[in-house]
Amino acid sequence: MSEEKTKVRSPGVAGMFYPSGGGRLAGLIEKLYREEKPHISTGPVPGTITGGIVPHAGIEYCGRQAVHFFETLKINGFVPDTAVILHPSHRGAGPPLSVDDHHSWEVSNGTLKTDLEFAGELNLPFSATAQAGEHSAEVIVPYIIHFLPGHVKLVSVNMVDQSYGAAKEVAVKIHAASLKLKRRLLLIASSDFSHFLRRPEAREMDDIVLNEIMSRNTEGVYRVVRENNISVCGYGPVMTVMEYSSMLDPEYGIKILSRGDSGDETDSSDVVSYISALFYTAPSV
Repeated sequence: MSEEKTKVRSPGVAGMFYPSGGGRLAGLIEKLYREEKPHISTGPVPGTITGGIVPHAGIEYCGRQAVHFFETLKINGFVPDTAVILHPSHRGAGPPLSVDDHHSWEVSNGTLKTDLEFAGELNLPFSATAQAGEHSAEVIVPYIIHFLPGHVKLVSVNMVDQSYGAAKEVAVKIHAASLKLKRRLLLIASSDFSHFLRRPEAREMDDIVLNEIMSRNTEGVYRVVRENNISVCGYGPVMTVMEYSSMLDPEYGIKILSRGDSGDETDSSDVVSYISALFYTAPSV
């Protein structure tokens, strides 16, 4: 790596999407966790965790859903070597597909090193431009630091191209890199679901997409999102986790952990939907 690819990514949305103070951020995550703890399943996952879906809105709005995912990892003792955050681009910056080129990411509650070896093995272009001002990977990092302290490293894959073909391409590259480098991976699809609809309509639209996800129909996800103009902003990352899981086990499992929306925290007739879900392979026989 050249010198320009060993820099630290400074917080881009601290003070907006999450508190700028480390103590305040940790306190917010702990508060949401305590309130959600009675509703978090403590049963073991019936297989090996491969990844999941985590929302990327402001932590005060979607953190209730996110803590279900990360506490489930903790309960099951799942600590990956590398967390691969697959995320959409809200500004459309950078190449169609790219990986981040920073040496580490700094957020309010700590710093997470990147796995540049794994990122390089994906054979995708490095792009710092793609990450400038982009929040959809950054807001996931505080949860990783909070719930999975230790030596977990980060790879961020920016998906301007969210087509089915792009999702499959990225999944194949991740799988090949994992086999070569022997990493224990966690794939996180960073995505919010329906945006700025009345709650009943948002849930109806979400259910159309969830039906395809639960049916393990990757192409179906792409089809219904496009045909119905459903505003799931990270459907490409979701399809990537589906394709990757299918490579490990065609009958992989999916569990919806928590559903909610911005109306749970604010008095608004139009809401943004948040869903967390877990993907896992069947136990070995």
